[in-house]
Amino acid sequence: MESTTNVLKSADKVFSILEHLEEHGGKTVTELAAEFDIPKSTIQLYINTLYENQFVTKTGGRYELSLQFLKYGFTSLSTHPLFPAVKWKTEDMADSTGELAACFVEEENEGVYIYGREGDRSVRTDLSIGDRSPLHCTGSGKAILAELGEERITEVIESQGLEQRTPNTITGEDELRAELARIRERGYATSREESIAGMHSVAAPVTIDGGVVGSISLAGPATRFVGERFEAELPELVMGAANEIELRLTYSRSGV
Repeated sequence: MESTTNVLKSADKVFSILEHLEEHGGKTVTELAAEFDIPKSTIQLYINTLYENQFVTKTGGRYELSLQFLKYGFTSLSTHPLFPAVKWKTEDMADSTGELAACFVEEENEGVYIYGREGDRSVRTDLSIGDRSPLHCTGSGKAILAELGEERITEVIESQGLEQRTPNTITGEDELRAELARIRERGYATSREESIAGMHSVAAPVTIDGGVVGSISLAGPATRFVGERFEAELPELVMGAANEIELRLTYSRSGV
């Protein structure tokens, strides 16, 4: 997400504390003061505020994130226009292929994972709802990026860069734009160990009224995502799924 200096410093610190607790688990006030290099009395004020508003819980002197965040997360997810339409199809694809099926949307020039289903053969991942990832190195991200238009593509590249995740990651702007042109022409995107070593994926954009609203994908080990299956069968499957989702979204909006 693009940063700005025009922020309320105290609020920014509160969010930093929450992110720290999310990443590292329960902490005492003493530990937080040392890790943030600020006085214990100041950390205590932040923690007291979070505790009084039920955003953290306290057990034996250690503070952890509370279940309060579930309410906000569920509201954000359930009110997203793509979620109701994509949930059933994601589950269907995972069950029929045995692979990991997922749906991503774009927010603030990043990909956001909003739903997924593991098939009976899928590789276990640590992917969680709400996780963010670059758009340039995943099948899901490239499927979305290809449909954003040249100005938005430039904006994404300038704000996020082209981080190299693996030796296969596309890190050159010209090469990426050529790849996006191929994606638009054929209707689907692939990732060949560009984000995670040993993992391939194939994805199709979901578009409504000429604008992209997300993507749906299948991912699995490079040893299974090969040959005719990777080049034809799975692309046809994700493109068909995207089309079904688009129809469902269109009909739900029109009241048909």
